[in-house]
Amino acid sequence: MKIWKAHYKDKFHDVDTDIINPETDHNEPLSLVIDGIEFSGVSIGDLELKDANKYDEIKDKFCILRSGGYSVYGIDVSYCYELQRYSLDVDIPVTVVRRCDDSETEGIIHISFEYKEQDKSKHRAKMYCGNELVYHDDAVVHEFSLHVDGKCFHSSRLTLDFESALTDICRQTAKEYRIKCCFTCQYSDYSPYGNDYFGSMLCYCDNKEDYLKVNNKGEFIEHFSDTPYKMRQETYLCGEYSVRDKYPGYRGYVSGVNDT
Repeated sequence: MKIWKAHYKDKFHDVDTDIINPETDHNEPLSLVIDGIEFSGVSIGDLELKDANKYDEIKDKFCILRSGGYSVYGIDVSYCYELQRYSLDVDIPVTVVRRCDDSETEGIIHISFEYKEQDKSKHRAKMYCGNELVYHDDAVVHEFSLHVDGKCFHSSRLTLDFESALTDICRQTAKEYRIKCCFTCQYSDYSPYGNDYFGSMLCYCDNKEDYLKVNNKGEFIEHFSDTPYKMRQETYLCGEYSVRDKYPGYRGYVSGVNDT
């Protein structure tokens, strides 16, 4: 389990808090508690009320988007209670390798974002609460950066998508540093069928030799559709780590990691 330091703010709250990251094989949700109420989600931008029975109790002190409560093709869609209209600053500790001497140090990935009321004039996927059309807030990312040795590397891609932001940071740090985590590991990959913003890496450390034979999407689908894997987060680090500089796999090399 890891604890990430964070600062949460909305209309009624302005507090320092901890985000609990279980870091299990199957990526249990992140969680944080605000004003005695627990919220959880697969990423920092995907927080829901953990106990739906508390909705009536807390709906006046948090902005909650209630959706669901209808049927599609005979399947009942449960209600979902998503946290909206808030800002969050998060510090995620990561191991960083100095390229000059291969020594390790701690770095911090800092993410700052907020959810603002959606611009209803823009096209968005429709959401419903019963028969009522509802609107999800827009995420506005202010910073996604790596802090190490008193230096700061800002991603030019202001997004909550770790793949996009970390790729840009790896490119910037290529001559000085390498982030040592699942994202830069030789044995992890993203699914060719798509992935979430965070925590959806497929770890093949138990099938290393077979995985290293994969060099494109076709080979991945042909050989690995039924291969067991572990679900890991981009920032996870284990004893099986190997820098991604030998074979491209499906997703390719990580920008900057295999640069000389």
